[in-house]
Amino acid sequence: MNSHSTFISIINLKLCAMKKLIFCLLLFVGMGIGHSQIVLKESKVEYIPRSLEMDAVSNSVSLTIPESYVGEFEEDPLTFIQDNFNINQLIRDNEQNDYDSYQVFFKSKKGRVLANFDKEGELVTTFHRFKNVNLPDDVRLEILRGHKNSKVVKNTHILTTKDLMINKEYFIVKIKAGNATRRLRVERNAQGVSLAGL
Repeated sequence: MNSHSTFISIINLKLCAMKKLIFCLLLFVGMGIGHSQIVLKESKVEYIPRSLEMDAVSNSVSLTIPESYVGEFEEDPLTFIQDNFNINQLIRDNEQNDYDSYQVFFKSKKGRVLANFDKEGELVTTFHRFKNVNLPDDVRLEILRGHKNSKVVKNTHILTTKDLMINKEYFIVKIKAGNATRRLRVERNAQGVSLAGL
């Protein structure tokens, strides 16, 4: 009986030690997960470059856009630039050169925008060029009207603005029907959408 109670005591000690070990492991795992969350929050990339000095050769600045999700910049580049770009910092970082205007290239995975600012920091004109964008409904319908059995293979969206108003907008679209491919130019303006072959 004495050996039996000793055996049970040993088992109880081992179970107690196992419980403590499991608790410690869970504690370490919990701390590890908590620490990784803190590290992720601290390593978030902000769109605030340290220096915006203009390149002496091209008299421009090139910036790569850190998007929160793919396509964020192309959805509304002008709003993105106005909300996230500090033109006053650019002017301050280049005040020794007394520029009359500032050219800034904004680049993303899908394309780029060239923005021209005046001496006071007002956005004067922009040139947008993006590839393989989601075509607007009116553009897709216009393509389908003239080419019912075709599918869009590639596209390029080109747009220019002046004083924050769209000046010119068109799409170069490559379509495929069977083995035949064709390029189209789809113009988009206040009067509507028009289609032309290239």
